[in-house]
Amino acid sequence: MPTLDKDLKKEILRLPSGEKDKLLLRLVAKDKILTEQLHFQLIEQGATTEERRNEVRERIAATAPGHYSHPDNWMLKAMRMLSSAITHHVRITKDKYGEVELSIYLLNAFFDAQPALFRTLNRHNEKTCAYVAKRAEMAVKKLQKMDPDYFIEFDTEVNRMLTFIHQNGPAMFAHPLNLPAQL
Repeated sequence: MPTLDKDLKKEILRLPSGEKDKLLLRLVAKDKILTEQLHFQLIEQGATTEERRNEVRERIAATAPGHYSHPDNWMLKAMRMLSSAITHHVRITKDKYGEVELSIYLLNAFFDAQPALFRTLNRHNEKTCAYVAKRAEMAVKKLQKMDPDYFIEFDTEVNRMLTFIHQNGPAMFAHPLNLPAQL
């Protein structure tokens, strides 16, 4: 982020309040993320975190059962798109709990809907299996940074995810990442 020249900064601060407000509104309108963050904080007052989390969960549930003949193509794109939706949700809401929950849900939803595509590692699913292992590692690390009381809430789903990874194609990528088989 570029810094302002000291003289320019002084002059901006001397502007009348109305002028500053106009400038501020013009600048905020140019940044879509900032606009959405302010809407969430000021208008929704942070009360819609669960609703926003459910919207992302519904997108995952609708996308996971799709027809993916080659996992390294369309399924990987779908998983990355949904991961972007999770990241966007976190940028707007600062929902760290939701980030872990949705990441675990994303992987388990695809494992449940497409188990055969992960069963063995082959040239058609190699990139997807590597992505899954890396995404699981990220989710486990973020979970470990959270309050230990949350482990109980995530215990079943995390262990289900880790078991699937270690018993199927992504296992080859999980071992170098030191991804645990159970929490």
